[in-house]
Amino acid sequence: MGNSSMQPIPNTRALAAQVIQAVLTEGRSLTHVLPDFKNKCKNMQDAAFLQAMVYGVIRWYPRLAFLCHQLLKKPLKQKDCDLQYLITVGLFQLSDMHVAPHAVISETVEAARVFNKPWATGLINGVLRSYQRQRETLDPLVLKNEIACYAHPKWLIESIRTAWPQHWKDILEANNAAPPFSCRVNLSQITRADYLQQLMENDLLAEPILATSAGITLKTAIDVMKLPGFSTGLCSVQDGGAQFAVPLLELAPRLRVLDACAAPGGKTAHLLEMEPTLAVTAVDIQAERTQRITENLSRLQLRAKVITADINEPAAWWDGQAYDRILLDTPCSASGVIRRHPDIKYLRKLSDITKLAQQQLQLLQSVWPLLKPEGLLVYVTCSIFPAENSEVIQKFLTQQTDASLSTCSIPIGLPQTLGHQILPGQESLDGFYYACLRKSS
Repeated sequence: MGNSSMQPIPNTRALAAQVIQAVLTEGRSLTHVLPDFKNKCKNMQDAAFLQAMVYGVIRWYPRLAFLCHQLLKKPLKQKDCDLQYLITVGLFQLSDMHVAPHAVISETVEAARVFNKPWATGLINGVLRSYQRQRETLDPLVLKNEIACYAHPKWLIESIRTAWPQHWKDILEANNAAPPFSCRVNLSQITRADYLQQLMENDLLAEPILATSAGITLKTAIDVMKLPGFSTGLCSVQDGGAQFAVPLLELAPRLRVLDACAAPGGKTAHLLEMEPTLAVTAVDIQAERTQRITENLSRLQLRAKVITADINEPAAWWDGQAYDRILLDTPCSASGVIRRHPDIKYLRKLSDITKLAQQQLQLLQSVWPLLKPEGLLVYVTCSIFPAENSEVIQKFLTQQTDASLSTCSIPIGLPQTLGHQILPGQESLDGFYYACLRKSS
């Protein structure tokens, strides 16, 4: 018997190039594409290596593409974009990863055969060796090219510079940094101090996120299932910046709360952890996403009414009883969480911002009639663009005579004329915008 049933060992560099192609050429999101490719790896180490390569290349792609352009004698044809992605995978390992250069070059060259392009092996070998030789002269060229230097598309650099003339460089730098591994302790089950103690007993270094009541950051990212008590609901993964939403709602026992656009349910759970007697309704438009809310609540042993529906059509899902509080965490450009989702740089376009702002205003208009007089609505985005934030609130207040701005007491970030902005990287948090709106009686 031959060993024809043996699966060939997949080349992780080839897998990386395929993931990058799915994101940059096909416009698919990294979160959706990567898991299937990680499953093709022969072990956990390879899967982790694949993830590190892919995130690194996507994060720094404008810089790597610039280097590629400098090193190739003539640009590759569109049908060979897989080779360009493969070269950037090689360049990233040589420039940023602690991998032996000979292994990088031989494995990356070998990956060209996986793509049935043996003719390209010499080309890839030549480009990667040239980079090694010319690195000293190439790196200064990167600094002279704004897109390569900041590793963001031109429209995004310009939009951020216009919105935040004092802070744009810090924002771009924060977007390119690896995000911290942050969690929210379930205070209805355990105190933060006791949970930090449990982590220490498991040799996991962590510290509290000071401005929050339940936030902690681990020194190194780990598999969530390795977090003590994760499966029994002692904690959830959530950035500290997102943990201000629920405290702003001024909760009290037995209030009726609507969590609009609730998936994946992090804030829904946080509501019930802070005030277990609340009657919470969580709505999201996609069944696949509401399923995640249900799974998260069940892990945390919490109960809410979860509905799959379009929030803009209350007649289809609302029971007619007004809510005391509404949390509206609207779909947005996600420009405040690029460090977690570097593919956002390429999946978003400038024209999306205007469309999103219209949707955000529409959502506000749809849920406002469901709020009781004297009730409070908290508007949240993970965007840094005023067009999706203060400008939406400004338009809404102009139209809605029974709405007024209430103060956002958040100790971190930048108070705005309307609402409050946390920029990416401030106190190591993701970027979030908050505005509190009170309904007059």
